Amino acid sequence: MDNSVSNSIYNSSVTCPVCGSNFEVTKVKIRSCKVVSRDSDFCTYYENINPLLYDVWVCENCGYSSMKDKFEEIGAKSAAIIRKEIKPRWTKRSFSGERTVDGALEAFKLALYNLQVRNAPCSEFAKVCLRIAWLYRFKGDKEKERQFLEFSLKNYYDAYQNERFPLDKLDEFTCIYLIAELNRRLDEYEEALKWFSKLISSPEARKNAKLMNTAREQLQVLREQMGRHE
Repeated sequence: MDNSVSNSIYNSSVTCPVCGSNFEVTKVKIRSCKVVSRDSDFCTYYENINPLLYDVWVCENCGYSSMKDKFEEIGAKSAAIIRKEIKPRWTKRSFSGERTVDGALEAFKLALYNLQVRNAPCSEFAKVCLRIAWLYRFKGDKEKERQFLEFSLKNYYDAYQNERFPLDKLDEFTCIYLIAELNRRLDEYEEALKWFSKLISSPEARKNAKLMNTAREQLQVLREQMGRHE
């Protein structure tokens, strides 16, 4: 293990809310997370260790997998579904310790499968799919990145239309921004223009100056792209 990584992570015991067993998860020390840059869809790059790689916890005993900030929030009905649908097929294995991008992808896809089995809200699918797209970006796999950006966008559309804001930590205007920006990244320029315009013309959205400045910057990038494709 790289020394910079070994000094940045530590293990902690947690109790699975689905099967009740204790298992080890690996956490990243906050002081080790030094941001280098951030993409326009919020994908973040770090100097030494990327905490995104450790954002999904997987119970080694039953296969329950979730973003760590939602891990303990599973309800009784969903937990029963996991015990019935996932646990009988699960081969016990640990996800603790240093994670590669490929290891993180496996954990995130398990989380995505758990969401599918539970029939979770679209906003949760959107969040996980976007992070899987980022992991493929780190690998340089543009085809897979695009595929998961498309999945994420579809679910953000559905969440915007059918769920009530705020969606966990996501507010309405950040959701609009992501819909606009993901459309731009997927070369859907007219659709991106529609959503950027919707955001920038909103008096309420102007209260978030940082988001508005980012939206205006990306709108300018979009206009340049549209000009090149005329």
